[in-house]
Amino acid sequence: MVLYLIRHGTYASGEIDPGLSPFGEAQARAAGRFLRAQGARPEVVLTSGYRRARETAALIQEELGTTLDPVESRDFSPSGDAETMRAILEGLGANETLVVGHMCSIGELARTLCAAAPHVFGTCMIVALERQGNEWRLLWAQRMETV
Repeated sequence: MVLYLIRHGTYASGEIDPGLSPFGEAQARAAGRFLRAQGARPEVVLTSGYRRARETAALIQEELGTTLDPVESRDFSPSGDAETMRAILEGLGANETLVVGHMCSIGELARTLCAAAPHVFGTCMIVALERQGNEWRLLWAQRMETV
């Protein structure tokens, strides 16, 4: 199983549930192009349900040329529990999964799965992990700070 953990792109301020800023939209598109170049083919897309995460996932999918219906789960929200997220992911049975979430929860999930994975995520940072048996290993990490 390959897991792509992505923090949402830069968001517009001043709203309770803000969407992406123009820069955040560009970051998400760049992330999608980068994932396409890596040969990513997610079978499942999970988001927190927050607008910035949903918009990031949609733009990434657009660049990947996929039309999957993202699964929204508050378990992947900023206050999500890493062990709960891990159980959800490991129960999916997908070969490749894309998760778009938030710094706190995605960072904790990455650290829980793989000690070598970064646990501080900049906006639109991507970490790819691979599960082999019961162990997870870091494949790569990529920042989308500039586009």
